[in-house]
Amino acid sequence: MAQEIEVRAFGKLHFLFKQRGLEQPQTVALDGPLTAEQLREKMDIPPEDVEVVFINHRICPLATSLRAGDRVAFVPPGIPTIHRFMLGFYGAREEDEKLRSPKKEE
Repeated sequence: MAQEIEVRAFGKLHFLFKQRGLEQPQTVALDGPLTAEQLREKMDIPPEDVEVVFINHRICPLATSLRAGDRVAFVPPGIPTIHRFMLGFYGAREEDEKLRSPKKEE
């Protein structure tokens, strides 16, 4: 069985995929360890255009490691407030920022 993940893009990222001739969902080969952030870089999606990433229908930090068979969806900023709250954007965003911030030495 091939080591692949399925990638979708929403909002303006959907149009970016269309512009690049990418189908939805896009199948991406998993050639080794890869995080959602590395996938974003590999797919040349600007960091400012990704507010959250869903992995298997759950919001996860961009530092989350991907596995074969995962379903990944990139969501841009601009989702209406009520949907952001209901989908759990706030907690995931805070966790992602903690993982990205350099640790302060005590």
